Amino acid sequence: MKHKNKIIIWSSILVLIIATVVLLLIFRHKPVLTAVDNSPYLDASGHLIVTTSLFPVYDFAKIVGGDRATVSLILPAGSEAHAYKPSDIDKETIKKSAIFFYTSSIMEPWAPALSSTVTSKTKILAVAENLNDETLDPHVWLDFTKASLMVDNIASEYKLVDPKNATYYQQNADNYKQELSKLDSDFEVGLKNCKLHEFISGGHYAFGYLAKRYNLKYQAAQGFIPDDSLDVQKVLRLSKELKDSGQPYVYYEESIMPYLAELMHQESGSKKMPLNAAHNIGKFDIESGVTFISLMRSDLETLKIGLSCK
Repeated sequence: MKHKNKIIIWSSILVLIIATVVLLLIFRHKPVLTAVDNSPYLDASGHLIVTTSLFPVYDFAKIVGGDRATVSLILPAGSEAHAYKPSDIDKETIKKSAIFFYTSSIMEPWAPALSSTVTSKTKILAVAENLNDETLDPHVWLDFTKASLMVDNIASEYKLVDPKNATYYQQNADNYKQELSKLDSDFEVGLKNCKLHEFISGGHYAFGYLAKRYNLKYQAAQGFIPDDSLDVQKVLRLSKELKDSGQPYVYYEESIMPYLAELMHQESGSKKMPLNAAHNIGKFDIESGVTFISLMRSDLETLKIGLSCK
């Protein structure tokens, strides 16, 4: 009988341990910030609680908000931006935020519906909604002049929600826009004298704005959304073009499995080269302090090699 009781006791303890571990795994990655002031929502340190969708918006909002805002990114590290669906924890985080920033209804089709899940105290802003050109390519931040306009929109919303710190937000925005202007100038100079003027990607169509800005020709194996149906004939055509033109590289996106780039590499003989559209980055990258500008400077060096620039 005593042995049986011991088994029951140890079994109960084991169940409690397993339940605790499961709960910790569920909630450890996305803690919900608790607002202590509802107008607007502030955290315990008196900072605005701000939630963002994608990495570029996160980085811009973090820089403009400075030490007056606590900014979080709801898209999990390494996730695909277009098809993401916010979890209940994400929705709760947004509900407790002063501001939720996202790019546009084209880039994040899941974002506009969130307005029905929050109160009027949470401001929701699509920072690039009206910046798309006629191609409807949603990756507008890869034209750094448009990225600068996104920063303006973010700063305007901060000033609207927290007018007493308006000068602070504007100064942060102005300083960062100068960095974006320098980045734009460096791309223009760095990609001006190149042997090649075209790059082909085995990923989805993400670099249209960058190519247009610096007078480059660009083609991709897929459309704007990575999980669009595969056009095998297009992949084969691009592979042949790579081979016939002698282009040394086929590009792939670091955040997406490069199976098409691998196929094109096998068909054409071109080497694979990573290029980052900055939708999202890995958990280690965020923890190590990777920024939008550092990613773009890495892309510039990659393109200078791939296009044989002087």
